[in-house]
Amino acid sequence: MTTKLTLSINSKVIESAKRYSRKRGVSLSRIVEEYLVKVSKPVKKPKDFSIMELKGILGKVPHDFDYDQAKYQYLKEKYKL
Repeated sequence: MTTKLTLSINSKVIESAKRYSRKRGVSLSRIVEEYLVKVSKPVKKPKDFSIMELKGILGKVPHDFDYDQAKYQYLKEKYKL
């Protein structure tokens, strides 16, 4: 279903957008609609990386491997705590 929308836009911007749409053979309404669809999509939050995603790359990881403890030990040694 389509619905009309009234926008207030600078006349120079409108003329430029109309030229752009004519050159591409697409209606200005379609360009605006596609833009609004794109910007209204939910932003995907970057996934936190976990070293556990790489498990198995260097061999088998013990079933009871404690990632947090390994990280703690690594940082303790790195910063000489």
